[in-house]
Amino acid sequence: MNGGCPRGKRGRVRASPHATATAGSDFLSALPEGILHHIMSFLNARQVIQTCVLSWRWRDLWRSVPRINANYGELSMSPIAAFTPDNEAAFKRFVNRLLEHCDPAAVIHTFNLRYTISNPNNRDNDSADANRWISHALQNQASFLKIIVDAHELHLDHTVFTSCYLGRITLKNVFLDQGFFQQLEIGCPLLQDLLLYDCIIGDDEISSETLNVLTMYGCQFPTLQESCISAPNLTSLIMHQPENFVPVLDDVASLVTATVDLFPLIEFCAYDMRQLLWSLSGVRNLDLDYYACKMTIKNNPQLCPKFINLVDLTLGQWCLDSDFYVLIIFLQSSPKLEKLTLKLEKYYPHPYEHIIGDELTERSFTCEHLKIVEIICMEDDEPLAKIVEGLFVDNGMNSVRFDIKYWSQIPFQLPAFYRELYN
Repeated sequence: MNGGCPRGKRGRVRASPHATATAGSDFLSALPEGILHHIMSFLNARQVIQTCVLSWRWRDLWRSVPRINANYGELSMSPIAAFTPDNEAAFKRFVNRLLEHCDPAAVIHTFNLRYTISNPNNRDNDSADANRWISHALQNQASFLKIIVDAHELHLDHTVFTSCYLGRITLKNVFLDQGFFQQLEIGCPLLQDLLLYDCIIGDDEISSETLNVLTMYGCQFPTLQESCISAPNLTSLIMHQPENFVPVLDDVASLVTATVDLFPLIEFCAYDMRQLLWSLSGVRNLDLDYYACKMTIKNNPQLCPKFINLVDLTLGQWCLDSDFYVLIIFLQSSPKLEKLTLKLEKYYPHPYEHIIGDELTERSFTCEHLKIVEIICMEDDEPLAKIVEGLFVDNGMNSVRFDIKYWSQIPFQLPAFYRELYN
C-alpha cells in the first residue's frame, strides 16, 4: 500500500488547482470598489497611481479615486530637494498628467494640494498652474478644497470658484484678491466652513450668507483699515492674531462660540474693544485674549454689554490689569455664567499692564450660576491665583469650586485649526 500516492512519488501530495487558488487569493482586491477607494484616500497621489501594478483589478482604480492628495514633497528624496526648480517642474508635470488621465466622469470629493512657490519671479505662472488644478477639481464636484502653500504666497484666481457642491475651504499662505468673498457668495451657495491661515485679504469686507464656521489665523490686509465681517448664519468664529486691521463684526446674530486673540494690532482703543464686545454679546462660549498696545479705559461704564447667554468664559491675564478691571466688568455682565477659565502667562510675565482703567466705583458681582473657576498658571503665579480666589470669597461666593492648574501639568496640544490644516 502506498497510501494512494502515485508510484514513484511517495510522500508527495498534489494540491488541487482550486486549493492553490484559495491559499493565494487576493482578499483585498475582492473588496467593493467604494471600500478600496476609501483605503486609497489615505495615500498621496503618487502612491495611489502606483497601486495600478498590484493586480488587474487595481489597474484603473486610481483614475476614479474620490480624494486626491497632491504634495510637492512626494517626488523628492529630501526636504531640501523639494524646493529645487527641477522638483517643482516635475511636480507640475505630475499633477497635469494625473488630472489628464483621471476618469472625467468621476467625482473628486476632496482635493488636497500642498504646493510651493520658491521663486517670486515665477509667481504668476506658478499660480496659474495651481488655479487650473483647483478649477478642475471644482468642475468635478469637489466638496472640500484644501490648499497649503509654502514659501511665497499663491495668488488665487477667485473666478474659478463657481460650484454648487463646495462646502469647505482651507487655505494657507494665499493672496485673496479683491472680489474673492463676493464670488464665494455668488458662486458657492453651499459653502459653510472657511479656514484662512496666514492669508492676505484684498477685500475690506468678509460677507457671507451661508458660512457657519469661520477661522482666521494670522491673516492680514495690505493696508491698515477697518474691516468688516458680516455673516448672519455664522455660529463659530475663531480670529487669532489678525494683522493690520481692526475687526468689526457687523452681522453675527447667530454666533454661539467665539475665540478672539488680539495680539499684534498696531492700533486698538477702548472704543474698538467696546464695539467688538457688543458684537459678541449673544454668544454662549467666549475665549478672549488681548496682548497688544496699552489701552486706556476711562469713564466708559458701558464697555461691556450684558452677555445674556454666556455660560463659558475664558480670559487671559490682561483681565487682571488695573486691579481686575476687565474681569469684574465681565462678571457683572454675565448673569448665566457657569464656568470661568483664566489663562495666565505661560512663558514670561507681562512687560507692562495692557489695560489702564479708572477705579471701579462698584466692584461687587453676583454670578449665581457660576460653579467652577479654573486658573491655569505657572508655579510662581500661585499667589496671584490665590488673590483671584479671594476676590470671589469677598463677594460671598463660597460655593464656587476653584481648580488651579500649572502649565507644566497640561499636555501640549496644537490648536484644533492647526491640526485640521495638516491632517
